[in-house]
Amino acid sequence: MRGYLLKFNLLAVVLLLATWPAACAQDGSAAVAAGDSEVTWDQVRAIFQKRCFACHRGEQARGALDLSSVAAIRAGGSSGAAVISGKPEESLIYLLPAHLETPRMPPSGNKMPQRELDVIHGWISGGLSEKIAAVSPAAASTVVAVRTPVKRPAAAATVGKLSALTAEMVLPRNAGAKTTKPVMVRPVRQQLRPVTSLAASPTSPLIAIPDGQRVLVYDWTDLSVRQIIQFSGDVFALRFSRDGRILIAGGGIGGQSGRVTGWEVTTGEQLFSVGSEPDIVLAADISPDGRLIALGGPSRVVRIFDSVSGQLTGEQKKHTDWILDLQFSRDGLLLASGDRFGTVLVSEAATASEFAVLRGHNGPISGLHWSAESDQLITAGQDGTVRYWNLHSSRQVSQFSAGAPVLTFDKDPAGTLSLGLKSAQVAVTSADGGPLRNWALPDEVSQLVLTQDGSHTVVADATGNIQLFRNSDAQVVGEFVPPATDNR
Repeated sequence: MRGYLLKFNLLAVVLLLATWPAACAQDGSAAVAAGDSEVTWDQVRAIFQKRCFACHRGEQARGALDLSSVAAIRAGGSSGAAVISGKPEESLIYLLPAHLETPRMPPSGNKMPQRELDVIHGWISGGLSEKIAAVSPAAASTVVAVRTPVKRPAAAATVGKLSALTAEMVLPRNAGAKTTKPVMVRPVRQQLRPVTSLAASPTSPLIAIPDGQRVLVYDWTDLSVRQIIQFSGDVFALRFSRDGRILIAGGGIGGQSGRVTGWEVTTGEQLFSVGSEPDIVLAADISPDGRLIALGGPSRVVRIFDSVSGQLTGEQKKHTDWILDLQFSRDGLLLASGDRFGTVLVSEAATASEFAVLRGHNGPISGLHWSAESDQLITAGQDGTVRYWNLHSSRQVSQFSAGAPVLTFDKDPAGTLSLGLKSAQVAVTSADGGPLRNWALPDEVSQLVLTQDGSHTVVADATGNIQLFRNSDAQVVGEFVPPATDNR
């Protein structure tokens, strides 16, 4: 029982932000092999600052677990120790984000990049060093074993042409240093940049994909990049307006700032930027008329802004955990928002006043979808269930089990559902859950979205691969490959 309580209180140890590879470049957290140069506290603290400080810092830290100092980490949380010096395989601050023990962390995101896990692993193995590196993170990275970045191939020219991804392990040379035998590290799967969101235009063959601090807009019919849009921070939420004219992105800098920005799709011109959150934005939507912008995230508050004036028009403060998804109804009168605890709140769009509370899910909400008439809401969660709610009565009318945690889903106009499962499958079902077809992926399905004509599905797995599937036969017909940047 004690072990269970410890895990429960540490559910928020690693932020939902744990899939942000951009932070690796900023905080200097190169992968460390056991037995290599000592991992210093500043390397580990940089990871915790990006991933965990929003919930685990200072006197108000969740579960009384403060990760801002070595002394606080050694002290543990309200239920006991969070780390055992020298034993990463027995330390929950490593096991849960490494997906080596359940419940996996973060509860609604992909596994932390392996480079950062290796830093935490090396730090615990080395005895929780309190030393600060005497050299800069950039210089320090030359004296430890690092995994070279994945070199992506050139973008595919036509649908149907796939690319091969390769990676290798290298041990950098340190001029003047004593030659030592390379240390063998445990084999791990090379991770690309994990995908935090996908969006499909409802009126054209455009697909928006986040790539760190930029948004890539593709034409899925030939996999060409039509727009590259810069964002002030990491991108975690994308959504096209109902008419396909506007693209919005939400995100920010973990534990520091968050906002939503909107652009005109054809020109890339910025139209508005709203919000001043104390943490990142994880969910965002734009109303059917384009006038209202809703956002939410770790602050647990839904905020609604006027896109023209930029003024706040309403706040919904009744969520008790991070807001993971939100969506305006088709008529623009209501707004549904789902959180990490499993609660779905329905609010009046104009004011954010409470309209209904929908309880039933036992775990994070992973998707919302309104009916065309705006009188029915479909919700999916990591408890593995898909539920239908009648908004006239604010009651659940039906549900079915997907057989595995649902991490993402989409629905076509005919009512067919495409479910992205943690079991590394895409399950296509009828509205009542009847199986139609399944196809397997190399890893859990983190994001998926149907193309505007419903003929194809864009699917991202937990390792960052983004593929185009033809729905008629579940065949891969293309891959979305981001163009290189100067720091890639």
